[in-house]
Amino acid sequence: MLEAEDLPPVLGVLRVITREHPLLPVILVIEQGSPDLQRLASITVEAVLFRHQIVARLPAALKSSVGTTAGVRALAEAYIRNEAIAPSVRRLVTCALTAVPPPRTVQHLARLLNSDPSTVRRHWRRGVNSHGIQRVKDLLDWLVLLYAASVKRPHLSWQLVAERIGTHEKTLRRLAARLTGETLGSVGSAGPERLLRRFADSLAESFCAELP
Repeated sequence: MLEAEDLPPVLGVLRVITREHPLLPVILVIEQGSPDLQRLASITVEAVLFRHQIVARLPAALKSSVGTTAGVRALAEAYIRNEAIAPSVRRLVTCALTAVPPPRTVQHLARLLNSDPSTVRRHWRRGVNSHGIQRVKDLLDWLVLLYAASVKRPHLSWQLVAERIGTHEKTLRRLAARLTGETLGSVGSAGPERLLRRFADSLAESFCAELP
């Protein structure tokens, strides 16, 4: 709980947190009479609640803050239990989906798996069919786009989102067009939940298997 006099020194800390951990949900609970309330406009937080709003609004704010991240992790848990998929591919998918931030390259994913890029690519090629997500790089690109969509807020431009996650707006626009056939603006307007559903469908199609 932030009192009015505590708010100014906390702003710098919040800027560091939101810059270095863009998926970490931050919900501020402050006093309604805070004279520094307008200064919060420069900070990206999931919600700002007054003390008297905790009971009515905190549950919804918490649900919103973890929605996409929880969805990706639930997807990873479903795949790690799916014995119809080769163990090496299950481990690959789970590692890619649970790493924060998600790996951008096959080389990075291989390091996380204590493997090498050629082995990772070979496992993927042998584990998927001719539909869905054909390359490991495509899997990782989906996760980058989901990561960006999770960070996006109405008051944040895509350029700022790209900067926060360490990429470029042009890259995000290219990924949106290639993976979804839509513009980045359309992807953002539809929301991260819809993008997650499309990713889940593409991933499931890659294995032609019903998830438990």
